[in-house]
Amino acid sequence: MVEEKITLDRRTFRTLASDTRISILKSLDVRRKMLTELAKEMDMSPSTVKEHMDSLRKANLVILKDDGHKWKYYELTRDGKNILHPGDMKVWVILSLSGLAFIVTAYDMASGFLSQNAQFMSKAGDAMRGAEQLVGEAAPAAAPFVSPAAQLPYFNIIGLVLFAGIFALALGYYLGTKKSWNLSF
Repeated sequence: MVEEKITLDRRTFRTLASDTRISILKSLDVRRKMLTELAKEMDMSPSTVKEHMDSLRKANLVILKDDGHKWKYYELTRDGKNILHPGDMKVWVILSLSGLAFIVTAYDMASGFLSQNAQFMSKAGDAMRGAEQLVGEAAPAAAPFVSPAAQLPYFNIIGLVLFAGIFALALGYYLGTKKSWNLSF
């Protein structure tokens, strides 16, 4: 697993030394905002907030998005998000790996079960054709009846339960650490 490290250079460290800039980062964590929105929220003049935003942009913590419209929005960069949520990447890796393992195990179990069912049906058909030919003759000793349900893949079932549990724990942790239930990706 590749762990993404947060490196604080001198500029970033100085930028984060301001409580106002930390508040701006937290505000942008909720959603992207315009300069006037941030100024109103911080109860500051737009020019003062602009100075803070320039410092945050130089430290590569926020980016100014110009979509070609009248309004320009500030939003967090990956570095800005990593400073506010350093453990999120690990949770997403665990979620994706456990989900993938669950799907692969379920597929393996289903394909094995369907294969056993097809073999069982083939053998049953062969037995029926053989029984029709032996009408009037002495029937040979019957093979023991083993249904596909009796051969459940216990290893796959344990794997499904295990991977579903890991997925549920990681998802619960992730949702529990979010302050709001706004699940925008």
